[in-house]
Amino acid sequence: MRGGTMIGIIGFGKLGRAFAQGFLNAGVKVIAFDSSMKKINMEGVRKAASAREVLEKSEMALLALKPDAIHPVLKENPSSKLLISPAAELTLAEMQASSPNSGIIRIMPNIAAAENLSPIPYSAGKSVSPEQEKSFRETFSRVGVTVKAEESQMDVITAIVGSSPAYFAYFARAMREAAKDEGVSEETANLLLAQVLSGTGALLSKSSCEEIMEKVTTKGGVTEKGIKELESASVYQAIKHAIKFQSKKQE
Repeated sequence: MRGGTMIGIIGFGKLGRAFAQGFLNAGVKVIAFDSSMKKINMEGVRKAASAREVLEKSEMALLALKPDAIHPVLKENPSSKLLISPAAELTLAEMQASSPNSGIIRIMPNIAAAENLSPIPYSAGKSVSPEQEKSFRETFSRVGVTVKAEESQMDVITAIVGSSPAYFAYFARAMREAAKDEGVSEETANLLLAQVLSGTGALLSKSSCEEIMEKVTTKGGVTEKGIKELESASVYQAIKHAIKFQSKKQE
């Protein structure tokens, strides 16, 4: 990616802020606008006076907005500008209707973008040129891993990618509290769990879930007993149900 590329961010809530931090970490210039300008208090982020200014001065723009706020921005977009939307509720066709000539890419990232570790599944609209898609991948790969997906899969992907940090944190919190009950300090438990989650993520990039479980679990050992306890409490089914329920709610 060219060193002079300017990334625009319209909407500086949790996700917009996470992406801004990730891009800054990677040495990418950021220009941002939010209707509440006091939110943009991050050193290194250039403040724009309007959404239009962001569109005019950036090579591509992330629309980190609520769905009802995206359509007005789409309508004032210069036709050559590539727009990226993380809105789970809006399809490419719905967004394209507001801006027929715009190149639009739909993504489903998460707040790990702030640490340059977000998965970034995406679907490209019909007006996105090969050059624009290449530029998008080069740019957004600076804050995570881009993976092309069918738009029909985005609802379940939203549940897996967008919400999973909260699910993993929920599971980690239970483990932390169990450790605290046995006298382990919260600081120590948090440090250990963070390392375990990081290491497990690295293993998952190279091995299947089943392979990892097999390597960790010894027949008759404490891990096997722990997993049986989870299964007796229907934790596995509860997780699957939560993902399916959330993906249905997106439809």
